[in-house]
Amino acid sequence: MSRLDVVLPCYNSAHCVGRQLAALGRQRTDADWGLVVVDDGSTDDLAGVVDSHRHELPADVRVVTRSGRGGTGVARNTGARAARGDRLLFLDADDEIAEDHIDAMAAALDKAELVTAGIDYRRLNPPAVLRGTPPDQLCDILTASLFKPHVLGGLMGMSRALFDELGGFDEQLPALADIDISWRAQLAGHTIGVADTVVSVSVRGTHRGRFRRGRFQGRDIVALRRKYVPHGVPPVTWRAHLTDWLRLPATTARAGAPAALSALMWELGWQAGVLGALRSQVPVPSPLPSPETP
Repeated sequence: MSRLDVVLPCYNSAHCVGRQLAALGRQRTDADWGLVVVDDGSTDDLAGVVDSHRHELPADVRVVTRSGRGGTGVARNTGARAARGDRLLFLDADDEIAEDHIDAMAAALDKAELVTAGIDYRRLNPPAVLRGTPPDQLCDILTASLFKPHVLGGLMGMSRALFDELGGFDEQLPALADIDISWRAQLAGHTIGVADTVVSVSVRGTHRGRFRRGRFQGRDIVALRRKYVPHGVPPVTWRAHLTDWLRLPATTARAGAPAALSALMWELGWQAGVLGALRSQVPVPSPLPSPETP
């Protein structure tokens, strides 16, 4: 019988992870499953929060502690390699899964080796936060961006065989490792399945949080696009970066009045991340094999 492990990376998540742990405790399932919580160099009382929920969770709950912060990709790899199952579910600490999540994801993994769930933004986010969030920051599942559709890391399920085949998440792309592994899986001939369940996803509600997220993703997009140049993805160039700066007023205005300031903060963060990556000549991460030619 298949064994499934949930991998839950956490960095200073003691203030919010209790909600996700409680949701895991409410799972309606007969599956054989365990939980690996990865403490990615936190300075809060994550272990105490996990201990307070142990009575609700399966017997096999482990906390794996890293000495320093490595980022989400590193933390997910750490948890996956500590897991014992032949199926892996990756969650985010600030989201909340439905009571059928494990069974629905397991059923989807019977048909595909990489799966995702639906998204609900309304349950965890006040209406004012959603009105102030640019629509393009509320990602849909399997939305193509640049190249191929991708699975958000906090909604991802994967067979152990596929994880091993791909070598896990690219640790040089901490902010966009979920996009990269989705693309690599599809290049290897795998399709993406969609489970019949929904995850309530929390979005950044502060301008500082949006700036930081934009900066992290802008930094990684330079390396990600360079990595996929052999497959037709255009690289980020200085010329394109300058053009994006010139288009910033129009880009911000397109978000609409309630979300314009939030869009501006995210775009400023993104462009700052791109600028830093272009200036530092970030190396291409984990090179891909060349595409097959006819």
